[in-house]
Amino acid sequence: MQDIDTMTNVILNNEYKLHEDKELNKTYKNNTKQNNITTKKVKKKKTIKQKITFIIKILIALVIFTITFIFLFFKTSLFQKYKELWVVTAMSTMNHQYLATWFLSDEEIQEILKKLEVQNNENSNSNEIKIAKNNKNEITVDKITGKNYVGYVMTIPNASKIKLVDGRKSNRGSKLSEIAQNNNAIAGINAGGFSDAGGVGAGNILCDATIINKKLLYGNKTSKYSLIGLSSDKKLVLGKYTYDQALKAGIESAVEFGPFIIVNGKNQITNSSSGGIHPRMAIGQKKDGTFLFVVIDGRQPGYSIGTNLLELQNIFNKYGAYNAANLDGGSSATMYYDGKIINKTSTPIGERYLPNAFIVEK
Repeated sequence: MQDIDTMTNVILNNEYKLHEDKELNKTYKNNTKQNNITTKKVKKKKTIKQKITFIIKILIALVIFTITFIFLFFKTSLFQKYKELWVVTAMSTMNHQYLATWFLSDEEIQEILKKLEVQNNENSNSNEIKIAKNNKNEITVDKITGKNYVGYVMTIPNASKIKLVDGRKSNRGSKLSEIAQNNNAIAGINAGGFSDAGGVGAGNILCDATIINKKLLYGNKTSKYSLIGLSSDKKLVLGKYTYDQALKAGIESAVEFGPFIIVNGKNQITNSSSGGIHPRMAIGQKKDGTFLFVVIDGRQPGYSIGTNLLELQNIFNKYGAYNAANLDGGSSATMYYDGKIINKTSTPIGERYLPNAFIVEK
């Protein structure tokens, strides 16, 4: 009997211990799980804090780097060539001059502009142009590419077809395609500049001297202007003239613009930073009277950034120009041929309203 009681106690004691062990194990597991959750939360908070701290450090480093670079770029001579190019490019736009004025004084800007100003001190000699007596009417258009630019060169053998026309209406200018269609033209390019107060792009307010059909549409008769003109015998005339002097030189129509790129076969551009980098429009003429229209697209990363005046000069030299001049570029640079605009203008809206254009009559 005693043995049975002893055995019963042993069994009961073991069961109790077993039950106790299970409870302890369950408690341990719960505590471990809770500790793991707490540890994960702490680690997560620490990780987020570390990420935020890392991002803040990067931003601070970028700010310090940017400020240092701006100082070195604009206030030292380490990047002088690129600084000059930057300033000239910014200051030759209507809406982005702040890119230079924010960082440099007026005196510093004017010093750079004066250094890179193209000096045209010679007028073209029309007697050197011998217009070939032929009936060739074939117009050719070449697509050209260079470092960071895409453009087109139009060659017009028949000089008698070239004309400068007025595109202004009562409240706006006209798109190039409209000017061409209204004047029975197969081809055309934009010509002179215009005032664009408020950036509305109406295109009808002249701001530079303009002569069309021997009539002075804008300018002072006694002032001397750098004119890009057509003579009555269809020669490209480049020079500084008053209105009366222009008429005596045989100019029938002209716009004030520039600079001149080639005069009497002599290159006028010597510095690659002159004029900055922009979309370009230019006109030239060979010794045999053949006209050259050149457009360079720009301000379109991945397609075409634009070019400087030195490269524009190189293009005219390649095509044998004897005289050549820069016209209004930027968003106005537009070339029309055979019913459509063939270049890619720098604004998403496409063609701008223009005050005038050089056209090629059919």
